[in-house]
Amino acid sequence: MSKLLILLSGSIIHSIVKFSYIGVFVLMLLESFNIPIPSELVMSFSGFLAYKGVVNIYLIILVGTAGNLLGSILSYYLGYYGGYPLLEKFGKYILITDKDIKRAHVWFQEKGDFAVFFTRILPVFRTFISLPAGIAKMDIKKFTLYTFLGILIWDTILVYLGYYFSYNWKIIYTFIDNLSIYFFLFLILLIGIYIYRHIKKKSSR
Repeated sequence: MSKLLILLSGSIIHSIVKFSYIGVFVLMLLESFNIPIPSELVMSFSGFLAYKGVVNIYLIILVGTAGNLLGSILSYYLGYYGGYPLLEKFGKYILITDKDIKRAHVWFQEKGDFAVFFTRILPVFRTFISLPAGIAKMDIKKFTLYTFLGILIWDTILVYLGYYFSYNWKIIYTFIDNLSIYFFLFLILLIGIYIYRHIKKKSSR
């Protein structure tokens, strides 16, 4: 597993070095389109390149943010047009009822702006929030605005940390990568609680 991560990290770094701004744009687009590419690696390394004068620090932030935003919007529409019909048809097999879908729809309409903004600065969650927002048909204007703001903050922090730590930029990636494991476990816990509650409700009926 560690060899695979090293190979993936090497490929990402090579892509950034070879394709510069275009490489960062594409990688961040894929990351927001639910492809497991670590943004903390892409943007912190980009900050290091800005320190070396290879790229402009402000432009690389904008490019990374633009890639993230486009990928998020594509993921949103994937959920909007594809996810909702699939959940309506097959949701019962994964313990998601029509009532759950309607509840999520109302919740995203009322509190989706906070959820989208806040999760954009959280590892793991930030990658996948667009799909449920699309499935719940959150207002696209609000989604785009709060996605942009959250992404801009996250990318700016990573780039400046990479710039500040310069040749030690890998510290940032290692720290956030380790932190992501706890967020992933927390996500698994939430899913487990959700499944337990639904099974309990079903058995009580």
